[in-house]
Amino acid sequence: MTVHHFEGHSMSSPEIDQERPPVVLELDDVSVDFGGLRAVDRVSLSIRQGDIYALAGESGCGKSTLAYALLGMVPPPGKVSTGEVRFKDRSLTSMSRSELNRMRAADVSMVFQAAMNAFNPVVTIGKQVEHVLDAHPGVYRTRQEGRNYFDELIRLVRLDPEVIWNGYESRFSGGMKQRVAIALALLLKPSVLLLDEPTTALDILSQRLVIDILRDLHERLGVTIIFITHDLALVAELADRVAVMYAGKLVEAGTLDEIFYDHRRHPYVNALIRAVPSVNGDTELIKPIPGRVPSLAEMPVGCRFALRCPLAEERCREVDPPLLSDPNGHGIACHVVNDQADHDLDAAVEVPR
Repeated sequence: MTVHHFEGHSMSSPEIDQERPPVVLELDDVSVDFGGLRAVDRVSLSIRQGDIYALAGESGCGKSTLAYALLGMVPPPGKVSTGEVRFKDRSLTSMSRSELNRMRAADVSMVFQAAMNAFNPVVTIGKQVEHVLDAHPGVYRTRQEGRNYFDELIRLVRLDPEVIWNGYESRFSGGMKQRVAIALALLLKPSVLLLDEPTTALDILSQRLVIDILRDLHERLGVTIIFITHDLALVAELADRVAVMYAGKLVEAGTLDEIFYDHRRHPYVNALIRAVPSVNGDTELIKPIPGRVPSLAEMPVGCRFALRCPLAEERCREVDPPLLSDPNGHGIACHVVNDQADHDLDAAVEVPR
């Protein structure tokens, strides 16, 4: 990364970084292209051990595509066209298919969107669990040891192991299947759990339960959780760090407090928060974002949010703003907001182009 200093200030001391947990997943200048269209444009992120990290944004912003890039699973004709993804300093971008398969099994596991549709309807859940254990014989000394651990996971997601082992997916509600999918994703003891829209297809009570379960799993197992969502209420409930994307670009990244409560926020993040319905039902407080997200085939020059932004200046329509971060890692890609940075901001780091 290229270091940039605000005038009169210096970089933070290295002791600050030494006290933080190690980075487990790192994206460095990652782009994903589909033919001549760029769905993810030069995103850099560092996800540390023990984080509950949210990738947030509107539908079509590139967050799910970025998650697939993390696992080397971008569907053809898509490909990672720039940058590198690293897991604990190992490059996923240069791994062979067999190495990627081992990494997905043992290190980073994913619960896909609408995971409740992922089960085989003519085979019991228990038989599907045994297929997973048979495919990865090195994780447990015996099959029974693996079965016992799955029982423990099923209890952690607040279900009855006997009912789950002998049941077919048609017997279970959407919320129950989502919880079984989470338990199955943890069966091989990964250090990172990635979830794509984990509560979207669930009723509000099931959503509440899944949130509580994920928080409990994080505390008990120490697993790093990354979840993808367009639901800011879920972000506020669960995440401790957040990255917000817009039209394939990372526009802001920081702690939950920085994203929701800091006076320095990207205009798009401000607009997203103001568009959330009030808990008291006052529709006059809702402020929809004017305009529309640009299509991949018609990306504007400069800042992609400029045509919808109340703060936009002429330079915003001409020059793409860099993502600048303070020493704590709160990064914003906005010319206007970064020009108005507080005097206690020590340094800025520019994500490489």
